Amino acid sequence: MILRLLLAIIGWCGILVLQLFLMGIARFFERSSKSRTFYHLYLIPIALTALGALIYWIRILFAETGPGLAWPDFTGDPLANGFLFIAGIMLFVLSSILHDQMLRGAQP
Repeated sequence: MILRLLLAIIGWCGILVLQLFLMGIARFFERSSKSRTFYHLYLIPIALTALGALIYWIRILFAETGPGLAWPDFTGDPLANGFLFIAGIMLFVLSSILHDQMLRGAQP
């Protein structure tokens, strides 16, 4: 169980670091180009991802183990999956806005 929890923490922290990196890119571009990138809104999907991960960490910590009982997966919790889904949609929209703003003046 400890190895499973450790791997979950490393994995979810890696995902959160990538989201923070994307937010940093949006912040840098907004400050350097004076074009609005809404980088503050990246905190919402970061928080939703953290909530979804926390729910799954709690499921791992308090999983009942024994004969015939399966280990909890990273699937099967509708609330956590909803948080992660909304975070993914928001990241897609925000990164699309950032992409369009960064390539606005680029020639193909």
